[in-house]
Amino acid sequence: MTTLELENGEDLVEAPVEDGGDGDHGNENVQEDAAHQIPKDRSGLLVELGLILTVLGLSMLLFFLYVFNFTNLSEARAQRQLLNVFTTSAGAVPLSGKLPPNGAPAAILSIPELKLRQVVVQGTTSTETAKGPGVMTQAARPGTIGNAVIIGRKLTAGAPFGNIDLLRAGDRFTLESGLGKFHYVVENFGVTTPGHLDPVSPINKPQLTLVTADQPLSSSKMYYVVARQLTEPGSAPKPKKKPSTPYLGFAGDPQALLPSILLGALYLISVVATVIAYRRFRKQLWTVYVLSTPIVLAIALLWFENLYRLLPATL
Repeated sequence: MTTLELENGEDLVEAPVEDGGDGDHGNENVQEDAAHQIPKDRSGLLVELGLILTVLGLSMLLFFLYVFNFTNLSEARAQRQLLNVFTTSAGAVPLSGKLPPNGAPAAILSIPELKLRQVVVQGTTSTETAKGPGVMTQAARPGTIGNAVIIGRKLTAGAPFGNIDLLRAGDRFTLESGLGKFHYVVENFGVTTPGHLDPVSPINKPQLTLVTADQPLSSSKMYYVVARQLTEPGSAPKPKKKPSTPYLGFAGDPQALLPSILLGALYLISVVATVIAYRRFRKQLWTVYVLSTPIVLAIALLWFENLYRLLPATL
C-alpha cells in the first residue's frame, strides 16, 4: 500500500495491488525454493560420490586381504591335495617318470635349512605358482643333465621361497620326482643384473636353480640359488633353447585377463544393484543385506582370484 500527498494537504491512499502470485513476492518464493533445491542436489551428489569412494576403498582393502591372507590358505589347501596325489592312483603319472601336465604335482622339494617341504607343480605361470613352487617346463627336468629351474613366490601364496636368500654355499637339500630322489648342494646365489649370466640359461651338467623375486613387490630382478646335483642324473631330453619370457615369472597369466574384465563388470553391476535395493527398500534393509551380501562376496572372490593371476608369478 502507498500514500500520496495532494496539494491541499489531504492524503490520498492508493489501494494495494494484489500480485496474484505473479509479483515480486512470487519471484522471491521461487528464488528461495531454488536456493534450497541447489544444496539438496549437491548433498545428493556428495552422498553418491561418497558411496562410490567407499565401495572402491572397501574393494581395494578386500583385494589386499585376499592377496596377503587368503592366498596363504588357498596354497596350504592346494599343497595337501597335491601331496595326496602321490599316495593315490592319480599319482601314477608323476611317479612313472612321464612329464606331468601343467598344474599337476611334479616333485617334492625338501630344504632342511629353511624347514621347507613343498610339493612342486609343473609350470611357472602365476596360476601354477599359486599352488606351490613350479618347475619351468622349457628348462631341463629336475634330476637330469641341464639347468632345471624352479620358481617360487616371495611374499604371497604361503611365500615358499620367501627365505631362500638365507641359503649359503654348502647347504644341502633334496628333490623327489618321478625320476627318483636327487641330492643337491648350494654353490652360488645372487641377484640378476643386466649384462650378467642368466641363471636360467641351459648348461651341460645336472643343476637345479631356485628363483624368486628379488624384492617382495618387484619382479624386475630375480634372486636365484644355484645348486649342484650330487646324485647321478636321470635320463630325459635336454632343452637347447633358453626359456622364453612368459615362463620366467615376470608377468601374470594372460589367460586371466578376459575373466578379470568380465568379473569386474559383474562385480560393479552387483554393487550398484545392491545400493539401489538399499535405497528402495529402506524398511527391509536386513533382508536386502542377507540376500545381497553372499552374492556380492562370491563375485568379488572370483574376481580377486583372476586379478591375482595377473600379478607376477614370483610375487
